Amino acid sequence: MRAAAGLLLVLAIAGGCGGGGDSSEAAIDLAVTLWPNGEAGDSVEWNLRCEPTGGDHPDAATACAALTAIDDPFGEMAPAARCQEIPGSDEAVATVTGDFRGRQVDARFSRENACVAPRWDRIAPVFPAGF
Repeated sequence: MRAAAGLLLVLAIAGGCGGGGDSSEAAIDLAVTLWPNGEAGDSVEWNLRCEPTGGDHPDAATACAALTAIDDPFGEMAPAARCQEIPGSDEAVATVTGDFRGRQVDARFSRENACVAPRWDRIAPVFPAGF
């Protein structure tokens, strides 16, 4: 009986130690929602954690590398001259919410025209194609 109680105590302690799955351990903890055919269509959502890498994003390592290579991956970018005259490449829309190294993120991305597409392209691995 004592052995069983001791084993249960060891298992309970080990279960609480975490193995990298706890989002509070990650410096970057984001929810990514992608509408590949525009917001009126179907969407897919992933959790992306970085530092350390985790979550259910289909290519978390590449997405984390793209995010961490940029000082402010969610900031605005200066638009190119006359960018509104250049159409976008597709209808895809994405949102990213959560925590990026202690800063709250609530960002929207699209490729509707050349004014906003470079912002998407800067962290494109966060929005994988084919879904």
